[in-house]
Amino acid sequence: MEDIRNQSRVNAYIDVNGNIKDNKNDVDLAIFLPKMKKYDVDLAIFLPKMKKYDGIKILEESPFLLRIPSEESVEISTVLYAATGNEKYLDIIKKNIDASPNNICYVTMLSYCKPCEKLYKMFKDIYINNKNKINRNSAVMGMLHYKGIVRDIRSIEESNATIKLCEKFKTERKRERKKILDKFENGQF
Repeated sequence: MEDIRNQSRVNAYIDVNGNIKDNKNDVDLAIFLPKMKKYDVDLAIFLPKMKKYDGIKILEESPFLLRIPSEESVEISTVLYAATGNEKYLDIIKKNIDASPNNICYVTMLSYCKPCEKLYKMFKDIYINNKNKINRNSAVMGMLHYKGIVRDIRSIEESNATIKLCEKFKTERKRERKKILDKFENGQF
């Protein structure tokens, strides 16, 4: 493994758009990443940007993608969803959440995905059915992002601006959460 790591060190850089600016780097990544270990999954974000190799295919063939539940599976799925828009990767994230409902990382990572109708339905399900209040709060932020109330999910300012709105969603009772969600969807907030 160390030989592969040494081979993957090149004089390349990533431009402001995240594009790899060295053709040799594609070759090195193609050699290195299929053999990646758990701590190397953070590099997955660069694979879809490769020019000479099919980075999407490399990620789809990663043994970590279907290792559920795992943070690696969720991370690879979010990268694949961002690169392709294919909602099947949201299903993999949902399987991870269902297999480990108290893991707050999974729902938080899901909330950073590009909004779509399926994602909104997933957030509604998490908000109503997940017993972990941190996961429910992340689901609320995801719903607000989908509705356009929060434009930048990573913005602390926008998160702070929605505190009073988010407070309206807080309850431990599942039946009450359903009523709150109905009010939200009917524009009664």
